[in-house]
Amino acid sequence: MVYLGDWDLVDSGRHLDVDIETVYRTNIVAGMNAWNAYKPGVIREDSWTNIQDVIVKDVNVNNSWAGNTYNWGQISLNTYYLGDWGQATRTNVATHELGHALGLGHSKVSTADIMFGTATGGVVVPLSANDKSSYDAAYKLY
Repeated sequence: MVYLGDWDLVDSGRHLDVDIETVYRTNIVAGMNAWNAYKPGVIREDSWTNIQDVIVKDVNVNNSWAGNTYNWGQISLNTYYLGDWGQATRTNVATHELGHALGLGHSKVSTADIMFGTATGGVVVPLSANDKSSYDAAYKLY
């Protein structure tokens, strides 16, 4: 199953350069590694030569979401919820939000998909066949 969003944050060089300004840096890096294990080198940390396409920042609000990705180039990770959750759930949220930045939408198919609309915990969820098919479809649009 393929599920695409209406936009992506990937630049014209087919990269997603991420400025990491969050206390959940290790979780963002783990999410970057998960996507890059499937398509190497697409997501990379910004630098002097790789200008950011997306910035990851923390927010602290009681609003029912753990993370949100905006089409103007920001991923917000919500410390209100993530602060009480384990590393696996934090990594799943980070990986999910990076998926939105790559152009993927929510899966309505299975909780085994990292792009399923509800955060899962306990164990880190690997990219599913649905996640990979969606990423393949999104990548063709970059």
